[in-house]
Parts: sequence; C-alpha cells; structure tokens
Amino acid sequence: MSCPEELRSLEAFWQMKRGDRDLPSRCDFPPHELRPWLGNIGVVTVERGDEATRFRVVLSGTELDSYRGHSITGQYVDEICNNIASTTPYYHDCVARREPVSFLHDNSPNSAIYTHMGKLLLPLSEDGITVDRILVAIYPLSANDACSPAEQAFAIAG
Repeated sequence: MSCPEELRSLEAFWQMKRGDRDLPSRCDFPPHELRPWLGNIGVVTVERGDEATRFRVVLSGTELDSYRGHSITGQYVDEICNNIASTTPYYHDCVARREPVSFLHDNSPNSAIYTHMGKLLLPLSEDGITVDRILVAIYPLSANDACSPAEQAFAIAG
C-alpha cells in the first residue's frame, strides 16, 4: 500500500461528488460507487447536545471492525479505544471548517501490527450547510510502508 493513496483517491472522489456545492450529502455516495474503499470506511453522525457535540459510528466497514476485533457500530468515537480521544478534535475541526481533514493516528497502544493509521474525515450535509455526518476512511500503515516527506505532513495525533 502506498502511503496513503487510498485516502487521496477517496478525497478526490468526494471533491468530484461535491462539485460546485459547499458539501455533498450521504445520498451522493451509493455503496456500489464506494467499492474500492468499502471495508475501510464508516459513517459517523454528528450529535449536537446542550453540553457537547459527540460523534457516533452508525456504519462501520469490515476492516474497521477487524482493527478493533469487534463491531464499532453504535459506539462514540471517544469511547472506541485507548488514546482515540486525541482524534476527537479532528472531528470537531471537520465540522467547523466543513472541509476534509486528514491525519495520522498513533495506534501503537492498540496494535503491534499497525502502529500508525492514516485517517480521512469527509463532511456530509443533508441541507448543504450543516455537517450532520462524516464519511471516515482509515487505512493501516505497517512498519514496511514508506511515506514521502509530503505525505508525512499529515498531523500526528497520539
């Protein structure tokens, strides 16, 4: 796997679906068009409350579930695994900016095989204005994956 080609191609696909609109909607992404990324993507809803905004996984690809060893559907992002709370600010950034956000996550507390995960957050909106869902793609980067300096420019969350 080149680092992180799958994420770049998915972001390009999102940009194409967005077109000249501010944000695409979930219905712009039928499953058959997401086939190249299907196992590595999930859908997260944005739940705005009086106290805080939280992010709940409502759909999780088989690869995402395999990284945890169980289904993560129905769980909140901040509850999924050790050290993932440090990724929550990226979700808030995606919602606030209404733009894609990509970063590397230090997964070493959770896996000896995949110590870093490349992540891409793509905002979605039913009304074209308010981000109500985030299309999430996660790809593991094994110790053998080599990233160029430009690809290492991703923010590192740990």
